[in-house]
Amino acid sequence: MPATETTTATATGTATGALRQLRVMVVGGGPDVLPRVEPLLPTGAYDVEFVRLDQEPYGCILDDTPDLLVVCLKIEDTASFALLSMLQFNPATRRLPVLTYTTESEGQPLPGVDDVAPRRRLSGRSANRLARH
Repeated sequence: MPATETTTATATGTATGALRQLRVMVVGGGPDVLPRVEPLLPTGAYDVEFVRLDQEPYGCILDDTPDLLVVCLKIEDTASFALLSMLQFNPATRRLPVLTYTTESEGQPLPGVDDVAPRRRLSGRSANRLARH
């Protein structure tokens, strides 16, 4: 498997030629995360890069700052929580829009996960930052 895997995805709708493609980086997850994330993204095409937690994701983020970072969390995995702390403490990454995605823990579904309706839009500062692109 390559160090990072990049794919281009298209959200439903028409992309505007004047807008550049959004760069989305998914840390700790794979293509199976996209169906959950796509409804939150603006309509159009975007580049998605997948980075495993064992590939020094902090360095990847600093090297190729994405427009949106999706961090897939597992409750028992402290590496993803450490990454979030590092991003918050660094002034260069503090304003980066971050979406956290909690996955099942060791094959056990999270309590009440089936009862929670997924949010369909980003809110607040993250939505404003993405809208500027």
